[in-house]
Amino acid sequence: MLFCACRTEAPAAEAGAPFDAGLAFTFADAEPAPIAIASATASAKPPVDESRLAAYARAVPQRLKSVGHTSVVFRADFGGGLRAAYKPESKRGHKRYRGEVASYRLAKLLGLPNVIPADVHAFSRESLRAAAQGDARALSLLDDEVIDRKGRVYGSLVPWIDKLEFIAIDAPAERARWEKELKSGDDVPADRRALDAQISNLIVFDYLTGNWDRWSGENVGIDRASGLLLFVDNDGTFFDPIPRLFEPEKKLLHEIDRFSRALVARLRAVSALDLADAFGDEEPGSPLLSARVVAACEERRKEVVALVDEKIAKLGEANVLYF
Repeated sequence: MLFCACRTEAPAAEAGAPFDAGLAFTFADAEPAPIAIASATASAKPPVDESRLAAYARAVPQRLKSVGHTSVVFRADFGGGLRAAYKPESKRGHKRYRGEVASYRLAKLLGLPNVIPADVHAFSRESLRAAAQGDARALSLLDDEVIDRKGRVYGSLVPWIDKLEFIAIDAPAERARWEKELKSGDDVPADRRALDAQISNLIVFDYLTGNWDRWSGENVGIDRASGLLLFVDNDGTFFDPIPRLFEPEKKLLHEIDRFSRALVARLRAVSALDLADAFGDEEPGSPLLSARVVAACEERRKEVVALVDEKIAKLGEANVLYF
């Protein structure tokens, strides 16, 4: 399969948070056979355990390489086998790195193992510049784009997954398949059930986070060992306000009828206080997300529960809480 990349139209800057729209991918040549993955459950283990984040607590990057296309992202090597993706605060991205961390913390609260652990890390600008000496582009980005606060650069750190494999669930024929299977009607084939259940969870999760950028290309990975879809690149989340590009995500949520019973149960049990506690601080005394953004997420949670209840009343519980 061939990929053809084209830029999506960037929404107007809102609330002082300009951003790039990333790349949209279209697919050429013959469509692939239907995707099938091994069974995956909420107990499936992700490829990176949260405990691994502790290994980076006092580590300092030894090498920095620019790996972003439209955003400022570095591959950071720390020595001793430690490697991570580091997305700093920048002029073009502002504080979008917080979305990576907030998305992981929300996924953890909801019992979704699909988001790779992420945390906020701050490094001195001098240490980053020293690590970037072997990469002219990385050094240029540090000097021209990266923002520091009194010499400290804040950003999200995500443990690196070697040879991360992406899965083309947004290919036209594949998307048509799962959109049909997530509608009430015929049973989902056994070899598609694990995949469809996770796609349903992804659609709900992206609505909760306000993610406008999921379907712009290569934003869903796959861990074959566990059968888990990996919800990667979550920096298009928790904008204030959410851009107009989010409207298709809202439409997609309303069009599907089949949801995870376990996820819906967790959404019913979560409170606004639970959300605020889960998102926590960027650093002690400084909330990761504003109270307004947390309140907007709580409203979206209520909307998802209300939508599910509406569909249950119309289609029956077994048809809606299908997975």
